[in-house]
Amino acid sequence: MKIGIIGHTGCGDYGHSLDQAFVGVEGAEIAALADPVEEGRREALQRTGAAKGYARYTDMLEREQLDIVVLATHEMSNHLAMVLAAADQGTHVYAEKPLARTPAEVDAMVEACDRAGVLLIMAHPWRGRPEIQRQAIPMIRDGGIGEPRWARMYGFGGEHGGDQWLIDLYPHFFDFLWQLFGEPSWCQAIITQDGRPARPSDRKEGLFGMGTSAGNGLWAHYQFDGFNAEFESFAGDGIENPYRIDIHGTEGTLILPGPTQDGPDIYFHPHSNPRPFDDDRWEVLAHERVTGGQKWINAHHRMARSMMDLIEGRKPEYELCHARTARRHIEMAMAAHRSHITGARVAFPFTETGNPFDTWTEEGRA
Repeated sequence: MKIGIIGHTGCGDYGHSLDQAFVGVEGAEIAALADPVEEGRREALQRTGAAKGYARYTDMLEREQLDIVVLATHEMSNHLAMVLAAADQGTHVYAEKPLARTPAEVDAMVEACDRAGVLLIMAHPWRGRPEIQRQAIPMIRDGGIGEPRWARMYGFGGEHGGDQWLIDLYPHFFDFLWQLFGEPSWCQAIITQDGRPARPSDRKEGLFGMGTSAGNGLWAHYQFDGFNAEFESFAGDGIENPYRIDIHGTEGTLILPGPTQDGPDIYFHPHSNPRPFDDDRWEVLAHERVTGGQKWINAHHRMARSMMDLIEGRKPEYELCHARTARRHIEMAMAAHRSHITGARVAFPFTETGNPFDTWTEEGRA
């Protein structure tokens, strides 16, 4: 299959090793790469071995007749135009997360891809990690920690504390919960600025063009059927970033460090609410012993092969994250915004298609 790559040096670059997603995968030919910055394009061509380089991704899509394009740039404000351009050429898309800034943008992408008959797949690395898909999820489903009761998700601190990464990094955890428990029933959240409830004047542009965010602290509760999940991120001192999800059951606890970590992948304790220290019953259940982002690349390769299999009519080894599922992760973030504004629970399915912070006024309660 002919593969193209879209990056943009200095504006989203090549997020989370996506330029390597199909490199070395059997049956994948890296035919071309597009980057408007000449130096960055030259380096990426060397890195990926792509046969041709383009300054404009539209030129690449029009001339190369690609089977799949990798939307590698982390800059979200460009994703909609890129996906629409790919769909217009009948090209399948493997996209960096988050897919878009709002549910409305995802809807436009899905409509275009459905009309063209092409796939739009999100590059969620946990979808391509056997430690998660073959071990952690089956263990929880099969009663390995008893009945799952609640989860606690820890986000980044420091300058990225709070709402900054809500639709970017934390959908890793949202997607994991969706795989296990399906759609949540409701969300309740509060967003803070230096400890007080955030106000419209605390709004700011999110990182990588992700749209309007606010504050430097966030607490959100998601209620599933018989299961509770809490998310927390605040500025703190920024020295340590826990970035993990803890899942507590009636007969055990799992800790899953976030996908950017180089250390162990799964920790297990046989008790439902164990001490985090001075306890030799903690056990490492899985550890892919690679560093320097290789976990991401390995996961991309598994998902790339699964995407190619799906396109060619074979059963994929790994279940992929399609655009409609990626929309749900954005809904979970936008529901937290709406809950903060209203000071109340917000039910799912979430029906708004925009970012509630875009129209938040001082009259709105928060």
